[in-house]
Amino acid sequence: MPQLLPKSGQSLQVWLTVLISVLVLATAAALGFFYYRAMQSQLTLAQHNLFRATSTLITSNIEQSGAGAAATTNLLAHSALAETYSMEERVLYTGQLVAVLRGNPALQAVYMAYPNGDFFLLRRLDDAARQALPDAGPKARWARQLVQQQPDGVAEQRFSFLDDALNSVQPELVLRRVYDPRQRPWYQQAVASHGAAATEPYRFSTTGLIGLTYAHQNGDASAVAGADLRLLTLGTILRQNLPSAAAQMAIVNTTHDILVSTHTDERDPRPVKLGESTPSALATLGTQWHPGTPPPAVIEWQGQQWHVAVSALPGGSHQQLVMVMPEHELFAAGRAVAERAAWIPLLILLLMLPLGWLLSRLLSQPLRQLVAASGRIQSLDFSDSSLPPSPVRELNELMAASEAMKVTIRDFIGLSRDMVAENALEQLLGTVLQSTMHALPAQRGGLWLMDGAQLAPSISRDEHEQPLQLGKLPLDDALLLDTLAASAPQQIAANPALIPVEMRSLLGEDTRQLILLPLRLESQELLGLLVLASSESIAHTQSGHRINYLQALVGFAAIAIDNRRLASALQQLMNALVELIAGAIDAKSPYTGGHCQRVPELAQALAEAAHQSQQGPFAGFQLSAADREALYIASWLHDCGKVTTPEYVVDKATKLETLYDRIHEIRMRFELLKRDADVAYWQGLAAGEDAARLKEQCQQQKAQLDDDFAFVARCNLGGEFMDDADLARLQQIAGRRWTRTLDDRLGLGPMEQARLAGIAAPSLPVEENLLADKPEHRIARSGADTLPADKRWGFKVKVPELLYHKGELTNLSVRRGTLTEEERYKINAHITETIKMLHALPFPAHLAHVPEIAGGHHERIDGKGYPRGLHGHEMSVLARVMAIADVFEALTAADRPYKPAKPLSEALQIMRKMAEDGHLDPELYQLFLDSGIWRHYAGRYLAAAQADVADSHAYRPRQSLHQH
Repeated sequence: MPQLLPKSGQSLQVWLTVLISVLVLATAAALGFFYYRAMQSQLTLAQHNLFRATSTLITSNIEQSGAGAAATTNLLAHSALAETYSMEERVLYTGQLVAVLRGNPALQAVYMAYPNGDFFLLRRLDDAARQALPDAGPKARWARQLVQQQPDGVAEQRFSFLDDALNSVQPELVLRRVYDPRQRPWYQQAVASHGAAATEPYRFSTTGLIGLTYAHQNGDASAVAGADLRLLTLGTILRQNLPSAAAQMAIVNTTHDILVSTHTDERDPRPVKLGESTPSALATLGTQWHPGTPPPAVIEWQGQQWHVAVSALPGGSHQQLVMVMPEHELFAAGRAVAERAAWIPLLILLLMLPLGWLLSRLLSQPLRQLVAASGRIQSLDFSDSSLPPSPVRELNELMAASEAMKVTIRDFIGLSRDMVAENALEQLLGTVLQSTMHALPAQRGGLWLMDGAQLAPSISRDEHEQPLQLGKLPLDDALLLDTLAASAPQQIAANPALIPVEMRSLLGEDTRQLILLPLRLESQELLGLLVLASSESIAHTQSGHRINYLQALVGFAAIAIDNRRLASALQQLMNALVELIAGAIDAKSPYTGGHCQRVPELAQALAEAAHQSQQGPFAGFQLSAADREALYIASWLHDCGKVTTPEYVVDKATKLETLYDRIHEIRMRFELLKRDADVAYWQGLAAGEDAARLKEQCQQQKAQLDDDFAFVARCNLGGEFMDDADLARLQQIAGRRWTRTLDDRLGLGPMEQARLAGIAAPSLPVEENLLADKPEHRIARSGADTLPADKRWGFKVKVPELLYHKGELTNLSVRRGTLTEEERYKINAHITETIKMLHALPFPAHLAHVPEIAGGHHERIDGKGYPRGLHGHEMSVLARVMAIADVFEALTAADRPYKPAKPLSEALQIMRKMAEDGHLDPELYQLFLDSGIWRHYAGRYLAAAQADVADSHAYRPRQSLHQH
């Protein structure tokens, strides 16, 4: 445990008295700061008031400019022009409109719109209008537009350009296009108000200049008069009301189009977006402020902070007045005042500087080092680093506590890591005992674990690492009852009279005290008891807190022990389930025998031989604990897919066998045909035919039937290869006819009834072929029996069209063996089912390759195996190990009723050929021979007659073309 630092120095209260002088400086600085901030607020408020006044002034200017325009539209709306109905009539009023425009230079255009969509406009041709109407010519002063709606919905528009004498200077231009003044906002606003209306400032679509449109509907709603008013003074108003030389202002609409600004030419007819204007603080604001969102309070331009103010123009307008102003100009006055008053805190600072320097030297350095040490502890860096003493006593105590905490956390984490890292229970118990003995420290220790109604000794040791003789502790012992009833660890004097005889071996010559620590889980369930023998009395030392440390460590140890015992129990349960499934598969059919139980032994032995190899191709191969566990599970479950294979397919010893051998049905039909021959004989005698001839015919027929049945019976065995002549004779025999008089649909189960549902029943009696392939013999394959289209498992197998074909002729025509194509696929499908079943299990990461190991024992090194068609380099070593173990066990098994067990010489010869032909891994097969696994296996499982090989040298494979 760490040594406490000396409690030297003065009390912290003494230093707090000194710090009062520092508060004077802090107070002065705070007052100066708040004074400066208050002045900033006042300056900001004043600028906002000026900003609002500017906004009001602009609105007032717009209203004053529009008073004349509003009066003009009112007069026009009630003039005789409103009562005209044709273009010819309206042209007569051209002179009046020219007089109106000449009397009000701010007006750009005056016009009249009618409820039928007609329109009459007269426009002043100034510079902006001439740019928009380049065809007007240099002599034109006025542009006249007459619009008359046509029945087809297209307006006829006539454009005329007039000089000062109102004479046309260009031929009249007549266009036909869609234009309806009734759709314009000024028209709709005037109609909605039943009188006068005015738009907000905007850029005119023809000239691009800033202005407003005033409109007025007359009393009988027969016309709406309008006038476009250009605003010439907005830019001047903005520039006159700038709060500083660098400030910038602009009026924008809702889409941030600039109507006018201090940095743009208001005579420029081109509309400009706020963010697309000439480089300025306003343009920078436009790139950061998007329509429909609040503006930023501050932006940065040319390395300065600019404050932003935005205000809607009064009167309900949608236009906004925007101002940006550099921060150094906004707060220039406040900064000047603050600079003038800065000498007061500076003077105080100079007076207090020596004291502050002394305090920082005495206090800050130890504190910084202590913070750094705490940071290292937080980052789990427990490297040794000494802290210098401080003149403050409380700091010394804090540094000592920090050092002690570091050592305690380091030891606890280290001990906990050691406990968690142990996978075996025995090693974990040893780690727990050693860790707790070191932490106390103790010279001797023992650990008991619950075993039924008593505590059984699990591990013990003395100071020389030697085990002690401990006995089982009954739970009704008085000392144990007191210990288990107490909430804290018990400390007992080393008096043999007080110690149960089962733990007296813990007492040494120098033992002064025993510490009893129960191991309990969070549920208070008793897991065991830890007893430590110490040569010092813990209660009379400065390290009594070690008991609390031990109690926390023992609590963690109890959890670790319980988790390890639970994991061990779960592992045993899983292994038992794995072996149970494998045993059930073997017990399902005598044709598999003990295959699933013997293959694991071969596979694990060969994998261990590869692991032990010091030279050759497997010198670098390492078998981890996770690999061993994965191989164990994979080898026991490598044929688990056989649970889905029908038993009669696995056990099919003859071609006609299903749940029973249908040769008996065939025999009965032959018996009926022989009986028919006898009947024909007696019927011929009764008819008076020649008896000798009839008898000879009967005997010939019966002899032929006997010979034919014997041939069919031989075909049924499947032991010989059937050539084309055999198949032709089988077809000939199948063509014989026999008569059925009974309904073959009576007494059938639901599945057979369903297969016959779509087949018409013949009238009885009916003649049928002696060997039949009937429609009901063809059993269709359902979707559940097909492989998914996404090929998620990578299977490369051909799926037969039918699930089963039970036709008698088809089954008897199998050339070799007893299985049809469909049944052969079903047998082979056990490996695809194995892979799918194992993939469906939630294996942890270290067992994720179990399906690959188990599913590779029918693959070949040359890529011609199934179900994935993998090559040797695509298979793991353990998958190739499984293939060799599976083949060797199958060849030498003596518990298969369909074949005799092969002797070692024949089995090894076959496997050598398989290694040379690219079926098995030749290097692994070489290791299989050299390691003597085959000899050890033969001594345990093979009969003496099979063990006919003493030296495997002759069975070594030649160099294979398919080596990985």
